[in-house]
Amino acid sequence: MEHERDVSAVSVQRRSYDDSPALVVEWDFRVQGGSFGEHEADLFAAACAEAVDSSTPLVTILRSGGTRLPEGMRALVGIPRATLALADLRAARVPHVAVAASPTTGGVWVAIGSQGDLRVGVRGATVGFSGPRVIEAMTGDRLPDGANTAESAFAAGLLDDVVGADEVDGWIGRALRILGGSTPTAQSPSLTETTAPDRLGWEQVQHSRSVARRSGRDLALALLDERVPLRTGDESVAAWMGSLGDRSVVLVAVAAERAGRATPAGYQLLTRAAGLAGGLGLPLVTLVDTAGADPLPGSEQGGVAAAIASALTSVLSCASPTVAVVHGEGGSGGALAAAVCDVVAITADGWFAALSPEGAAAALRRKPAEAADLMRVSPAELLEDGFADAVAPAGPDALRGWLAASLTRLAGIDPVVRRQQRDHRWRGPLRPRRPDASP
Repeated sequence: MEHERDVSAVSVQRRSYDDSPALVVEWDFRVQGGSFGEHEADLFAAACAEAVDSSTPLVTILRSGGTRLPEGMRALVGIPRATLALADLRAARVPHVAVAASPTTGGVWVAIGSQGDLRVGVRGATVGFSGPRVIEAMTGDRLPDGANTAESAFAAGLLDDVVGADEVDGWIGRALRILGGSTPTAQSPSLTETTAPDRLGWEQVQHSRSVARRSGRDLALALLDERVPLRTGDESVAAWMGSLGDRSVVLVAVAAERAGRATPAGYQLLTRAAGLAGGLGLPLVTLVDTAGADPLPGSEQGGVAAAIASALTSVLSCASPTVAVVHGEGGSGGALAAAVCDVVAITADGWFAALSPEGAAAALRRKPAEAADLMRVSPAELLEDGFADAVAPAGPDALRGWLAASLTRLAGIDPVVRRQQRDHRWRGPLRPRRPDASP
């Protein structure tokens, strides 16, 4: 028995990925199927404590059949032990990158793989709560082809990316560089405000819908120099951790497609992104261009209202600086969840309304144009009423500079004061903006 304890399925070592240091916990499937026993839990907890003490990112490379069954409950309690160790890591703002190699199943997937800040799977790997052989033994049913794989986990939003085995180290290196939260070295450009267009109401809505402008996904990709994705169960919302110039940020596009509609899964991604930004000390940037939440029965039954509320709460409570840019449509509470930030900017192509003009027209029994004019949706009106703080440039190059300057200004405010200012802003009614107020 003592000899078995000396041979561990887990090894811990320091490693560097493209000059980014990490503390690596790696599972060896050749040792009792990579199973997670009492000794492995000891090693994992100690590795998490070392990562906290040294402020070194944790990388877990998983090849495990799950809990070590012959140890019974002595092994199974490794799940809460690992969960608490990772909670300590999170509280210390130390990143965790999880790699799901083959297989990644059972308690190791539950307690460690699924809890990575960033999660990448190896192409073709078995990934799931239960392995195919165990499922067949317990239920009598064979899994269909392609089930419980890295690819199916990615499609379900459980993994952020799937790469080949020879691409894993490069992916980790890129992730660690971004998670490092680089500090700007060059002086950011001055924060200058663009003039609001003369268009008001319905005229602004028609302009926004007809002008050639990028989708949220395309604008995000143009803004970020280097990036790793954050994934959810569909593509209604897109998110990344990436480099915005010389600053690392978490960036979310709500919606990913031009004037798209976000689903419950999309709002869950916004919730996760805001939590990661605050937990890791990275600024949160949201790009808003959505006609509103998906109103169809599938989303309604899927809890879209609760998902919007959870996302809005997460953005409001994010500990990091937050900036929203409305670059297209701002449709009702579905868009507001992504806009309750320290700074709200709108481009010359953007607008925001309590409800789409067509929806408001149906409710008010008026024409859409009249409804849009009544709701004061244009950039000039949103500035005047105190919802927006500034008009930001629409082009990605100029917007990148504007965002850098905004984030630099926010970073110069004491975090406690900044959070108080955000709380004060969103607790009360809109406060009309003074003409001489700075963004």
